[in-house]
Amino acid sequence: MNSDVLKKIKNRYSIFKEIFKTYRRTGRGVLSNDEVKETQDMVEDLFVVEVFSCFERFLRDTLQNCLHLESCFFGREEIKNHIEYLKIDDIINALKKESIIDSTGIGYIKQIKQYRDWVAHGRNPQKPPPIKTVDFDKVFEIIETIMEQMEKGDNLK
Repeated sequence: MNSDVLKKIKNRYSIFKEIFKTYRRTGRGVLSNDEVKETQDMVEDLFVVEVFSCFERFLRDTLQNCLHLESCFFGREEIKNHIEYLKIDDIINALKKESIIDSTGIGYIKQIKQYRDWVAHGRNPQKPPPIKTVDFDKVFEIIETIMEQMEKGDNLK
């Protein structure tokens, strides 16, 4: 399911990192070190966007699937026929309200989302995200852990 997609993203990220290492090691190319670093940072940001998008799809799929379960942890009436229209912020807040994810996990997810929004909506210098940079490996780890635990039905608190 989405964990397979997440693993593919992680694999592509590893390939990307190796390509940049090779490029820097060979010293070939027309880009300055600053241009290489800027390009690398921008591409890494796109991986953060992709991982968060995968997480968002996972949450929507989980909602869809739990509607068929008797023990659905979301209010059925709130989401019936409207899953694709729900704001991701509302879904995240429901995870906290229903004690699916603890406050620390919710805090991380909200910071990642704010950073994702900033990147995806043009990097407005007038409205910087609350965190200056995001470590892809940390983002991946947080989202992977939450997805795995939700798939297993473990309480994330």
